[in-house]
Order: sequence, then structure tokens, then C-alpha cells
Amino acid sequence: MTRTVAVLVLATVASALANPSPVPRDVRRALAGATVLVLPAQCGGVLLERATVVATALHCVKDGPLHRVRLPDGSEHAAHVAITDTAADQAILTLDEPASATPLFLARRAPITGTVLYFAGNPERPRPQDSRLDRIGRCESLPDLPNALFTSIDGTPGDSGSPLVDGASQVVGLVHGGARCHIATPASTLGPMLDRVLRHG
Repeated sequence: MTRTVAVLVLATVASALANPSPVPRDVRRALAGATVLVLPAQCGGVLLERATVVATALHCVKDGPLHRVRLPDGSEHAAHVAITDTAADQAILTLDEPASATPLFLARRAPITGTVLYFAGNPERPRPQDSRLDRIGRCESLPDLPNALFTSIDGTPGDSGSPLVDGASQVVGLVHGGARCHIATPASTLGPMLDRVLRHG
């Protein structure tokens, strides 16, 4: 190894040590393996509890019931909107065939204020980051949802529908954004929809 290469390697290692990822390795791996791209809207989504079930934001699938989902391995699957919640801006899609990826589980208890949560965003341009749950309440962008999750995530257009997870990589919400406040929609509204889809196969 030449002296120049050695210096570059040491500089890279030093930079990584000085600026470690805020997201634990296991959580990063889980997010990368389960976050999908919903087409044609180019939104995020997440494989949820089954290899044939995807949760995303409802406004990402407003153009009709038929969509495609790009998986982490680059393959694309046909997807159908199975159930929606307008107040929570959430939708669950079912894939025509199982994905070759590991789904995440849904958190069945709401996180408490101050909980550290994690986010990677749109899988086309992931930006892993940690986030704090600042409060739970109502946002003017979704006035009929009383328990939106107000967080410190730095989201950008295209992140909608991407999962927000806890330290156990359980999905606590889906990124929504919004013109008046930056929020995630909660797992508590996803749960009943997910149960209904799983119950009916």
C-alpha cells in the first residue's frame, strides 16, 4: 500500500469514527431490507408483517387501485390497494406475489413523548437519521387525525409513506410531511387495517 493510499484510508476511517451513523446498524439493515418504492408516485412504503403486504401514504396511491412496488433487490411487483384510511392518509397494498425480503412488524403500543425513533426515507435516496418524538396531537394538514406523531425528522418530497421505526425496528408510523407541519401518521390507525387485510388473506 502506497503512502498516499494509506493516508486516504486512515482519513476515511477517522471521518467515519468522528461522524458515526445516528442509526444503529441492525435498524439500518432492517430499514434497508423492508423499505420499498411505490410507483409511479415515487413514494416510500414498507413491507409490513407479510411478504405480500405494503403500507404507504394514501396520497401516494391516489391515481387508482393498481400500482407497482420496487423491492430492495430492484425487482418490481404488481400491487393492488386493499384498504385505505382517508383521515390518517394511509393505505395498505397487497402484492401479486411474495417479496424476497424481510417485512417489519408493527408496533402495537404508541411510543411516548421523547422516544428516539429512526428513519431512512425514500429508498432511492436514503438518509438514515435518528429522530425524537416531540409530541402527539393534531396537525392542520390532517385535521381528522387526533394523534399525529410530531418528530424532528428532516424529510423531503418523496419520503411520504416511508416507515418510522423504534429501536426494535418496529413500525411506529409512516412519514406524511404536510404543508403546515412535519408529521408521521401513527401505527394505531394502521393496525386495524392490517388486521383486516391479514384476516381476509
